[in-house]
Amino acid sequence: MKKIFALGVVLTLLGGWAMAVDWGDTTGRGMFPYWQTGSGWLTLVVFVNGSEETGDVIHIRFFDPYSCSSSTMADMFSIRAGEMLMFSTSGSVPIFIPVTAGYGYILFRTDNGGFIQAYCAIYNGMTGTGYVVPAVPQDHGF
Repeated sequence: MKKIFALGVVLTLLGGWAMAVDWGDTTGRGMFPYWQTGSGWLTLVVFVNGSEETGDVIHIRFFDPYSCSSSTMADMFSIRAGEMLMFSTSGSVPIFIPVTAGYGYILFRTDNGGFIQAYCAIYNGMTGTGYVVPAVPQDHGF
């Protein structure tokens, strides 16, 4: 009984120490002020980890003007050193983020706030046209 109690105390202390960072506790905060999908349009978001040594975790959420348009339960993606992750509102890109609205803004966060470079392009597959959306720090606006 004493061993079980001691193990329970140790696991409780370790669980508190190793608590995962969530959406509100992240270090780096950024946003893309616009995204669009539907009628031939798709949004492509790319993150590149410029560090040669450390990885990070990226949280990404698509918002429409009224609420969160993407899943808030599956918004965490690990990015290793030197790796690139691509997200899209189209199913043809490996990491597809289904959305419920046609336009809005994107918030992204990083756990460690490392050397993450963020890019966003909106493309129309029917006309072959598109444009780039700049990333801005979330706390400063645009």
